[in-house]
Amino acid sequence: MSKCPECGADNPEQSQFCGRCGREMGAGVRLEDDDTLIMRLVSSESARPREQPARAYLWLLDPAGQQVERAAEIPREEAVVIGRRADCTVVLPSNTVSRRHAQIWRDGDDYFLSDLGSTNGTLLNGEPAIGAERLHDRDEIAVGIYKLIFRNTT
Repeated sequence: MSKCPECGADNPEQSQFCGRCGREMGAGVRLEDDDTLIMRLVSSESARPREQPARAYLWLLDPAGQQVERAAEIPREEAVVIGRRADCTVVLPSNTVSRRHAQIWRDGDDYFLSDLGSTNGTLLNGEPAIGAERLHDRDEIAVGIYKLIFRNTT
């Protein structure tokens, strides 16, 4: 087992991201790597030491919806744009995804999701995202053929 440098949780040696907080376990993995991460979604509590700042993550699920393929931390200061354009924060290369499909931003301690006028729309927990939708830990976001899980460590 190896300890997460962020939250101290025990993780299997082969884990590239922490199963509790989503932090990269090693410096050799970059978000643009195509390697499928060996991490299952678990029902563990989202806990963090009190001295650590709150963090939010997006987990991109593999097509089967069983494993996390990629994880990205959501910056506290700027909006995350999801789309198929190369300049988006989270790039999802599929014609089912608009160039600038959706965005996530922080306001105070809360995070919000909004569709950016995409052709196919954005779903939040299976329902169309209309206006600014408040996100909660473990919310499922569907963008085209992709499923993302929002994780918040607050």
